[in-house]
Amino acid sequence: MVMGARQVGKTTLVRAFAAQEYDSLAEVNFLGNTTAIETLSGATDANDLMLRLSVLTGKALESGKTLLFLDEMQECGDMLTWVKFLAERADLDVVLSGSLLGLDAYVQARSLPVGFLRKTTLYPLTFEEFARARGITAEVWAAMEDAVLSRAQVPDFIHARLSALFREYLLVGGMPDAVQAFVDTSQIVPTRGVQRDILDLYESDIVKYVGDALEARQIKMVYEAIPSQLNAPTKRFKYRRLDKNLRFANLETAFDWLVSAGIAIEATRVGQIAYPLGFSEDRSSLKLFYNDVGLLTSQLMGNVDLEIVNGRTNINYGSVFEAVVAQELAARGFALHYYSSKKRGEVDFAIEDSATGKTRAIEVKSGKDYRRHSALTSLLDAGDVQDALVLYDGNVEVERGRVYAPAYAASLAMQI
Repeated sequence: MVMGARQVGKTTLVRAFAAQEYDSLAEVNFLGNTTAIETLSGATDANDLMLRLSVLTGKALESGKTLLFLDEMQECGDMLTWVKFLAERADLDVVLSGSLLGLDAYVQARSLPVGFLRKTTLYPLTFEEFARARGITAEVWAAMEDAVLSRAQVPDFIHARLSALFREYLLVGGMPDAVQAFVDTSQIVPTRGVQRDILDLYESDIVKYVGDALEARQIKMVYEAIPSQLNAPTKRFKYRRLDKNLRFANLETAFDWLVSAGIAIEATRVGQIAYPLGFSEDRSSLKLFYNDVGLLTSQLMGNVDLEIVNGRTNINYGSVFEAVVAQELAARGFALHYYSSKKRGEVDFAIEDSATGKTRAIEVKSGKDYRRHSALTSLLDAGDVQDALVLYDGNVEVERGRVYAPAYAASLAMQI
């Protein structure tokens, strides 16, 4: 099962994989396909299901030779019930894909194929993948990684090139169609057009898949508020900015829906940076980010595009840096948290490695004040944090238990 938000490239990648590894691809896309939904939902037994699949796809379903691809699974939850049979008795390789599987498909399925279902999540392109699309070779990227991981300065010519591409990435993001539009034209206007279409699609999905009208309005309200919430000096999601009477309990379903649909990333508050972080988690106090930094910058008002292109810094730019780090960390599989206490202040991110029990405090900075981080300093001085990482728009530096690294190297955050 390949999960992920709409428009992150799931269908394209599955088709490419099938072309490379199988003799044939048998595909059923359930989105808007009432005939396919009715046909497969009416299956009476396993043999009847195989007949209906072969008729729908027009392909012979041969073990080891055919990949069966069932796309947009949220439209036909009953198919989850049949996966165990398809994998075990028919010995078929099956890929399921869908955009809202986190909430809907499990509820609709009569029984889940325990032991036969392996899940993976697809995210927008990371900065590394974007840089490859813009011509950065594996050797150049490896040279950057080697320098950062050894806490040495990235060679100037590599640092300059990656910094320029990173500014592009802040504008373009990692949605494949947006990246393709930019690669094809090197212009922001057609890229922004693609991003607006994606945002419109997300909002239409909210209306389509949320049956309760009040819930749909709340989800839409929360999603549309993310840019302005991040633009505030305190980037925590403040319910009262929407309505003075709102509390976490009123909006919890909205947060759950957006995160499960893959179109938002949450970072929850922790009271200490110690493994396991979940022991001090307070989910009612959270930060909420778009799943893609390009979608965020497309929604910010003012001259943010010019500021990013010219490398200038202001409050918008700082929120964009934090959002892109959230995107990079989420794509690497980290559950995101931030640290906050009345005594010491706030640290932008806290992550952990469950295999080693290691935690990492991360501060995200833009501009000349990158050495100002009172909460981080307080935690280090008290011995509550052994070392810390500051991601900013400069090269590698090390100073008194702090490692300063380029924000474009955020994917290495736990390893540095």
